[in-house]
Amino acid sequence: MGKNLNRSNRSKHEKFSDILRDVETHEVTINEILIKTYILYDPLKKYLTFLIQQGLIAYRKGEKRFRITQQGFHALDMYTKMDELLVRETRHKRPEYFASFP
Repeated sequence: MGKNLNRSNRSKHEKFSDILRDVETHEVTINEILIKTYILYDPLKKYLTFLIQQGLIAYRKGEKRFRITQQGFHALDMYTKMDELLVRETRHKRPEYFASFP
């Protein structure tokens, strides 16, 4: 899951990343995803539908479980790299306008 403690401010991409991380290690039910990602049920259904349509996760109707696909592993890797880059950039760069603050 993402490192953002204030989960209400997560972007859609951070939520996608959190879902992919949740299904990364084993197949999970929608309730398990709800508990681990802190995403409300209705928005979660929309996110899961989108991820399925994009081929990033798969749904097994018989078991009612979600699993990550190879394409999902690739997307998760890209999210992780982007996360690391953004955190590194914001840690090391100080915007010029900071100098004008008292």
